[in-house]
Amino acid sequence: MSTVLRDTEGARASTKSISLSARRPVEALPNLLLPVVTGVLLHLLLIVGYVAAFHADLSALVCAAKEAVGRPPYEQIGTGFDRNGYDGQFYYLLARSPWRSHALELDVPAVRHARILYPALCWTLSGGDARLLLWAMPSVNLLAIAALCGLGAWTARSAGMSPWWGTLLPFAVNAGMPLLRNLTDVWSTLTVAALLVVWLRRGPWWSAMLCAAASLLAREQNIAVVLLALAFAVWQRDKRWTLGLVAGVSIWSAWLGVLRGFYGTWPLLPSDGHIGLPLSGLYYRCTHLASEPSSLALFHIVCLTTLVFQIGLASRLWWTPGDRAIRLTALAGAALALLGGIRLFGDSWSYPRVFSWLPLGVWFACVQLRWRWPLVVLSAPVLLPFAVLAQVWSTRF
Repeated sequence: MSTVLRDTEGARASTKSISLSARRPVEALPNLLLPVVTGVLLHLLLIVGYVAAFHADLSALVCAAKEAVGRPPYEQIGTGFDRNGYDGQFYYLLARSPWRSHALELDVPAVRHARILYPALCWTLSGGDARLLLWAMPSVNLLAIAALCGLGAWTARSAGMSPWWGTLLPFAVNAGMPLLRNLTDVWSTLTVAALLVVWLRRGPWWSAMLCAAASLLAREQNIAVVLLALAFAVWQRDKRWTLGLVAGVSIWSAWLGVLRGFYGTWPLLPSDGHIGLPLSGLYYRCTHLASEPSSLALFHIVCLTTLVFQIGLASRLWWTPGDRAIRLTALAGAALALLGGIRLFGDSWSYPRVFSWLPLGVWFACVQLRWRWPLVVLSAPVLLPFAVLAQVWSTRF
């Protein structure tokens, strides 16, 4: 009983400290810098290890289809992959020229183009140059990981914990896997994390607008979190935040209108296989483990065990003190995982990264409560990118 009381009191104190932190300037910035640098260096080592397996060819991070290598717009790509490559190749193409139509070059053109934030940032850094993009794309994602570490370190310190806990946040949300294939997920997770942090400290209306717009331009499914924040802002009669979030949604809507003009259709992801009956995707994944090679089956077991732990913890956290928007974000991620279809759970690169609201909301809630051991367990996805490295090295040599 005394332990429960201490946890409850700690949660109230930490929640109060986070809400009050907006009233005082950020102190001891150097204390946040070292955890951020450490987190970035650990992820940089992942990239170095991965690229080294492909004879130091940075274009391996694009994951282009083997048959497209050497042909425009992939003339600078030296490493190709079987099974039509992976999604990073489409964001590379968009980053070369993000402001025109790509109707004949993308698999689902309007949907890919709607996720413009990451390609646009890469284009800004490289000017769309085919060679410079090979450096710009991982650099932009590393910048997002640095920001994730910084947000995590600041939140942990505001709750009375060591800022070093922030180093674990990118591992909890499995930022390492999308980093190895130049995917948009790192920026999608960062923008949602930024929106949650700004919500916790009740930042100005324009910060709500920017975070909402950025999260939607990173990935359209983040509309669920934005609408959740909007509902809380309306319920609390916060006119500034309500207007800010509506403005962010309006910016996103304007971009969707541009894409409607480009492609003649709205950027809606086909639901076939992505969303199914409750537990259908999880059931499929669990019942098909025996058909996988032993190493891949073990990979899936780690992913599934972590996912089940996150879902259970999200449910448990609802009954604890703290910000309800944070806990509902975690539950929204849990609902998405439970409704995920066979198409999501059939690919070992999909479900370990697409349910990021779940670990993100759980992580922030645990920091509010100062629950240290769940934060350690939440970092189990750190094993996944290293498992990818081991698989790449074992098959390449």
